[in-house]
Amino acid sequence: MEEGTMLFLAGALLLVAIVTTKFAVRLNMPTLIVFVLIGIVAGSDVTGWIDFADFEQARLFGTMALVLILFDGGLHTKWSHFRQILPAALSLATIGVLATTVIIALVTHLLLDFSWPVALLIGALVGSTDAAAVFSLLSGRPVDRKVKHTLEAESGTNDPMAVFLTILFTSFALSPETFSIGAGVLAFLYEMGVGTVVGLAIGAFVTQLLNRIRLPSSALYPTLLFSGALFSYGLATILHASGFLAVYLTGIWLNNHEMIYRETLKRFSGSLSHLAEVGMFIMLGLLVFPRQLLDPHTLRVSAIVVLTLILLARPLAVILSLLPFRYTLKEQSVITAAGLRGAVPIILATYPLSSGLTEAPLLFNIVFFTVMTSALLQGTALPWIVRRLGLDALPEQTVEPFLKFMTVTHPQAEIIEVRVSKKSRVAGKTLQEIEMPQDVLVVAVIREDEILTPRGQTQVLAEDQLLILTPKQAERDVRRLIASLGL
Repeated sequence: MEEGTMLFLAGALLLVAIVTTKFAVRLNMPTLIVFVLIGIVAGSDVTGWIDFADFEQARLFGTMALVLILFDGGLHTKWSHFRQILPAALSLATIGVLATTVIIALVTHLLLDFSWPVALLIGALVGSTDAAAVFSLLSGRPVDRKVKHTLEAESGTNDPMAVFLTILFTSFALSPETFSIGAGVLAFLYEMGVGTVVGLAIGAFVTQLLNRIRLPSSALYPTLLFSGALFSYGLATILHASGFLAVYLTGIWLNNHEMIYRETLKRFSGSLSHLAEVGMFIMLGLLVFPRQLLDPHTLRVSAIVVLTLILLARPLAVILSLLPFRYTLKEQSVITAAGLRGAVPIILATYPLSSGLTEAPLLFNIVFFTVMTSALLQGTALPWIVRRLGLDALPEQTVEPFLKFMTVTHPQAEIIEVRVSKKSRVAGKTLQEIEMPQDVLVVAVIREDEILTPRGQTQVLAEDQLLILTPKQAERDVRRLIASLGL
């Protein structure tokens, strides 16, 4: 395929994918289904526009996309939220994944006559929830904060367990005589421990580097940020530790410490993460051959696996994992319903394909069918379940920078948007009557649809929006002032 044709098709697919998300949201359908379907249509089994079946390249690209998605997930995770639900999330990420794997293995071995190694491998492949799918589904949804934070932390931390179990049981299926549970447990503890250390250490290093270095162009700071993410994953992988855990923790560290251009970098990260998500799901759709997927045997096996996952394995795994914690039945029900499978299981299914396992093509189709059905059923039903159980909540109200200036000469300036409440002590006062720190300036007053040029005699009214210009070093003073004045 010529370069021009390839770039044209890539642009066309991305354009169609982005535009169709609007209709997916209206239909309350997870966007990943739309992206995958676009890939399937463009693939060799339907239109034949793109002939792509390189599983090694798919795994490489998928891994890079997941690194960006997990890093962005960590970069939007507040430690105060993460800390409160960390034990429960870790329980879901370990005990939950293991319980799901075992239950799926039991059913596929007893009902479908798969050997134990292959049955365990099927369970491991579909055992984890997917960060890209969960983050995308929960974004902007009015879900109870405790439940939402638990789901986000679970999906961000359970990938290492799924990767470990997949590699372990792939080795078991290829050479059962050399399999050792003891060695596997030790390897898991090593991977998690070293991955945690690497992730936090790189996070601390990149934070200091971002804040101290003065680059010749502000456009280089996003590149520096993501070089840290790739470095974190790469170093952990070289040390045979969990790269996915490392990069997620690196993002969490950065978000919970002082960081130059914080909001600008987070917005850039979000955009790059969305691009990675769209490209990854389209690529995964290209790997699917509908003729193989619609084979009667594949459909029968896949249907049993997905029903077991949704109706038995996920509910039991959630109950077992959250048994020591204070989660109500309603909260557990929503966590169960939101256990979406996504890109991770499909990418993990390329591991057996690369290893030459005989049953690998069937496993890939089973995993793909399971992911699509899980996303369609659970993702579509989740908003209804949340409303039905009364666990919808208003979005969190936080004071965030409205605009940050990215210049080399004065890189720390930002504009904070503040709404004046009726109970605020500044309501009814003029600007000159309000004591402000020396370097802080109200640059605009927005009243309904009108923008007022602020002057000393300008009176501040309830429901006004104030745009406050402040240098970074005065940000804490401004936030204390906002709190003291009841803004």
